[in-house]
Amino acid sequence: MSKLTVQEPAPRIQIQTFARFCRAVLLLTAGFALHAAAAEPDPLPLRPITLQDCIQTALLQNRLLQIERLNPPIARSWLSASYGYYDPVFLADLRDESAADSGGFDPADFSRDAIYSADSDTARLSLTGFLPTGLSYSLSGTYAHSEGLRNGFNFESYSLVGSVFARQPLLRNFWIDQGRMTIQINKSNLKITELGVHYVAMDVINQVQRAYYELAYTLGEERIRQELLETRRQLLASVRRRIELGTLTVLDEKLAEAQVANVEADLSVTENSVALAENALKLLLGDAWTNSTGVRLAPADPLVALPEDLDLQASWRRGLAQRPDLAQLRQDVEKANIDLKYRRNQLFPSVDLIAGYGRKGASTAQTLPPISAPAHLSDAMEQFEDGSAPTEMIGVIFSVPLSLANERGAYRASRHFKAQAELRVKQYEEQVMREIADAFHTAQSCLARVTRTRRARELAEAALQAEEQKLIGGKSALYFVLQLQNDLASARFAELRAVADYNQALSQLSFADASLLERLRIAVEVK
Repeated sequence: MSKLTVQEPAPRIQIQTFARFCRAVLLLTAGFALHAAAAEPDPLPLRPITLQDCIQTALLQNRLLQIERLNPPIARSWLSASYGYYDPVFLADLRDESAADSGGFDPADFSRDAIYSADSDTARLSLTGFLPTGLSYSLSGTYAHSEGLRNGFNFESYSLVGSVFARQPLLRNFWIDQGRMTIQINKSNLKITELGVHYVAMDVINQVQRAYYELAYTLGEERIRQELLETRRQLLASVRRRIELGTLTVLDEKLAEAQVANVEADLSVTENSVALAENALKLLLGDAWTNSTGVRLAPADPLVALPEDLDLQASWRRGLAQRPDLAQLRQDVEKANIDLKYRRNQLFPSVDLIAGYGRKGASTAQTLPPISAPAHLSDAMEQFEDGSAPTEMIGVIFSVPLSLANERGAYRASRHFKAQAELRVKQYEEQVMREIADAFHTAQSCLARVTRTRRARELAEAALQAEEQKLIGGKSALYFVLQLQNDLASARFAELRAVADYNQALSQLSFADASLLERLRIAVEVK
């Protein structure tokens, strides 16, 4: 039985081999420690885009904003339609009639004992409407021409009548009526829709900024993991060469393979996060980007943290004064006040001043057959022009429901509705102040995190460098160097996350205190 023996390498050769291995490992991992490793090529081309370009694109093409921009024209159309309350109504009634009656006694109508057969032409014209003072008016004119046989006589007649009538409320419907209330409410609705456009524009810009910073973070995280993966793959290749030389074991290879697999798994998750962040930004940018699959967006602006002087009291004052959504609720209070004003006016009795004036002209002739009756239209017109048969009227109409149950109930409900609207404003003011305070403290916290994570990353770099020197000197193990590399990667992730969170917090704060448009020098026009 033969005996297999393995000759151990000389100590000097072992030391030299170990030293070369350590130098090789340090050279391979130095690229990761110094952030110089190249990322894997991406199959899709990258399209650099600035934050300003994203904002301008979203303001033009964001679907939610496009929908919201249609609300003011709709409200303006309703306001224009409400002025139709004052449109005069023209009426024309033209008739050509023939009538005959054989006579006979009618105890309900003694005039029906006449026997007649007549043809008549009539024309009735009128113009009615309202004025903004609540006054209602009516202008009317009537023309009639009749001819025929009545009780054995031929007859012909012309008749002209013209009149004007006006009715002016003095109490109920005097300072406000249904038409004026509708117009005032529609004016408030128009202001609400215009404020809605400003609010949605601010919200879209805020979402675009936050999505832009999130995409910048995920791409940065992907780059770091790709650098780490490249370093791990190079390390695995080096370990396999060392195994061939006999200086490392298969267990070391398994450890290196496990590290590569972990980084690959983490990179897959990060790549999905990049795709989701990119889709979120594309959705906000609208039609130009929503369905684009042949290009990837890449933020062109660097992700940096620029400290800003923040003033909570100033943010509160500005937010309470300029928030469009809060102004919308204040318009709801104004609408409730208009309704209350109308309901209070309806509690008064109706006292209306009425006045009317009219003229009449007529020409009538009656002869025995076969002579035709000689009536003339000119005679009727002359009488009408002379005003020889005028009609004048002036008076007062008074009416009031005996219980006013409907009016009183509507008035009480309107008072509660106004109180409810005022409470909504106060409630939302408190909510706005809470939003501003939360965003303010979040921004401060994120800025502190930026400073501390940067310090942690610098310390992790120093610790890694020190451990690498110990490894070269033979006073450390490869496991500890790899662990410190993971710690450095985690520190870089934390710093990048803190910078992204800080920029998102600043965007949220400027949205909450309504300074976003002013900061970006954007003027939203409502047409």
